[in-house]
Amino acid sequence: PTVSQVQQPAAPPQPLTYLTPTIATPAAPAEPAYSEPAEQSISSSASPLSSGTQRYPVQPPTSKTFENMTTLHHPLGEVFGFAATDQSPKAQRYRSHRHCPFNNKSPNCTNSHTENPLGVCSILHNNKAIITCPIRFREDWLITDDAASFFFEPGVRWSSLTDVRLADANGTSAGNMDVMLVAYDKEGKIIDFGAIQIQTAHIDGNVREPFEFYMKDPKTNAMMDWTRQPNYPEPDFLSAMRTSVVPELLYKGGILHSWNKKMAIAINKSMFETLPPLTRVKKDEADIAWLLYELEAVNDGEKEAYQLKKSEVVYTAFQPTLLALTAIAPGNVNDFMKFIPELGA
Repeated sequence: PTVSQVQQPAAPPQPLTYLTPTIATPAAPAEPAYSEPAEQSISSSASPLSSGTQRYPVQPPTSKTFENMTTLHHPLGEVFGFAATDQSPKAQRYRSHRHCPFNNKSPNCTNSHTENPLGVCSILHNNKAIITCPIRFREDWLITDDAASFFFEPGVRWSSLTDVRLADANGTSAGNMDVMLVAYDKEGKIIDFGAIQIQTAHIDGNVREPFEFYMKDPKTNAMMDWTRQPNYPEPDFLSAMRTSVVPELLYKGGILHSWNKKMAIAINKSMFETLPPLTRVKKDEADIAWLLYELEAVNDGEKEAYQLKKSEVVYTAFQPTLLALTAIAPGNVNDFMKFIPELGA
């Protein structure tokens, strides 16, 4: 190829400079003496809180604004299982001990690293909390109840297993199924089973930096402004589909389909909506149930919290779903050939 213009070598890149986050601290009202409240259940009918990541200068928040989480300018939805603004004794205890409240295999969070876990369960995007840790979907084991209603007939006795290894005919591992539901007859013999795969959004950007800054002083930094920092984290749904959803459906789903077993996929509704359109079928004709969930913002007494809530179930057949997710829209071949150099005379 003929080089029409020679460019000077670019100067070496300068290292990223992190700005000091702005902390908007409301006037501290006199606090009454604390007494341990009775444990309360989260009601879905409670008044919702609103959270946002609008990128404009932080205004001095009023007490009401702080309580309703309307001026959050950082990406942290939940930290070690609790809303970033939750300063209750229980939330503080979970943060200090790095506990996980969502049925992890150990009492502690193991996200990304065992000794120094990334305790971010969800990040804020367009005023919604998007799940980024698969363990977050285990809240109250709702996913097992919802999947069992797809796998088995009503009244069937079943139990669940986690992280079950799946292998092909050659004994090569196809990975682990996140949750396996096993049905039994009255004598305790296995009569059926189905598998749940959990899909979460990937993160584009750096969420470790705001997390570690927040953990230095959670009470003060709950109102930090992180919007001016480089690599502000956002959910990356496309990357998750290409590197997680499709491969797992191809290999794990392919094995289950060959065995005539059903599969349920627990996924954030916002992520499902970015997938190509899927052909829906009736429940009794489906191989796959897409369990769509959202994190609903609720008031838990005087604290803010997020509660896992099923939004919808979408039923699809295996082969049409695989074709839809792997279909591509190719460009014009003549446009591509313009970039191929021809041999000169």
